[in-house]
Amino acid sequence: MNEHEEMLQARFESKLTTCPDCMREVSKLAITCPHCGRPLQPQVAPPVIEQPNTQNQPAQSTGISFWGIVLAVIFAAFILSVL
Repeated sequence: MNEHEEMLQARFESKLTTCPDCMREVSKLAITCPHCGRPLQPQVAPPVIEQPNTQNQPAQSTGISFWGIVLAVIFAAFILSVL
């Protein structure tokens, strides 16, 4: 084997690891062993986004609601019809 082939072989081998279950060579980038299916990389859970606790808190008003506007329009129509 010449120097170039040895370098390529060393580079290729550095990207491989051995599966602990079936003892076959697999890529270090593999998530599971393609031969036996064993998970090779730890499964990372997605980050948990905490929601504010709204179960025990009263609802907060953010301005005039839809029904407030409807009631105001009905009240204004009633006042204008009386005049």
